[in-house]
Amino acid sequence: MTAETVPLIVRAAQQLEIDVDGLDVDLTLQLKALGVEPNDMTSNQFIVADALALEQNQALLEQVIRDSPGADWLTLLDRVSVKLCALNIGNISGRALLQASPAHAYDTEAIVAHARAYDREFAAAGIGKDRYCIKILSTGAGMRAAQMLESQYGIRTLGTGLFGVPQALAAAQAGCLYISPYFNEILVHFMAPADRPAFENPARQHPMAARMAHIYQAYRQLALASPAHALPVIKGASYIAINEVLAMPELGSQQTTILAPTLAEMIALQTTAPAAGEKLYKPSKTYAYDLPESTLPLLKLDPLRADGVAQTFDVSTDYLANNAAELEKTIQEDAETARRIKDAVEVFQKAELQAKALIEAAVLKVGAVSAIAATPVAA
Repeated sequence: MTAETVPLIVRAAQQLEIDVDGLDVDLTLQLKALGVEPNDMTSNQFIVADALALEQNQALLEQVIRDSPGADWLTLLDRVSVKLCALNIGNISGRALLQASPAHAYDTEAIVAHARAYDREFAAAGIGKDRYCIKILSTGAGMRAAQMLESQYGIRTLGTGLFGVPQALAAAQAGCLYISPYFNEILVHFMAPADRPAFENPARQHPMAARMAHIYQAYRQLALASPAHALPVIKGASYIAINEVLAMPELGSQQTTILAPTLAEMIALQTTAPAAGEKLYKPSKTYAYDLPESTLPLLKLDPLRADGVAQTFDVSTDYLANNAAELEKTIQEDAETARRIKDAVEVFQKAELQAKALIEAAVLKVGAVSAIAATPVAA
């Protein structure tokens, strides 16, 4: 008898909630057609800039410009970003996520102001606070902003650009709904495919695997101490290989957001369907379960440290006190986290400038067309 096969993404969805890391309506609908309910739709400055460059979105961009006379480029970017989310919001069960400007990654007040600007745009599009979330880079200023947005404005947040336990604890203290540890640092995505690191068993060999396990374990420790206290859901991100996505459950990630190329591969590839009664490990959103036994040795390791030994963190440390001074201190003391978040801020700033250039070019085009239309025709 031939074993039954299913698309790889269908099997993955039995252990993970699947997010679309993009603004791709067609890909989202492909998931639904397979019986996989897309959870959230995530994005960042690169994803939005790529969407704005597509011919299919030019009419929408130009209409936003015509409807927003005198608006600056960032307002136009916020507005069209929300409208792109609105095109796909009906196809997902969860939230649309947009990222606060990386230009303000170290300015709490500016991050809060930008998130509130997004809130106004979502409200204008008829999208309530229960259907969106703002991604904020996990700097000290970013997590202080998340705390203010959560407690004062009811705006849900995700701590992104996250590479270790202190950032994860700060996000929990801020009240973030989600965190997104980057499995691969952002610069890996700009390497030639042949030069990218590859691992036969990412759950054991990838240098970030141990830190993923550390984060789940830190949250489990908090959950055991205060069972009624809601903790962020771990939404793994930044993959360059399918087997990295498949490693997420055993590392404690309850959700995963997958870029379009990898997601398309996982839709196309077939794998053996789980046998009847086969038990698949699914991480608990309440951190009620231990990690799989095979993962536990990672709790003693940290390949991203020079000595390779895991650090011990006091989960009661207040990382947000004194304008998140303790968080910034721990980030700077960890060479890999400091470098990786600095790179993420810089790369996302470049992407935001690409989006700005696309918007400014569209503004000129709309203005030129309007001027031609307004020119009287000689008798």
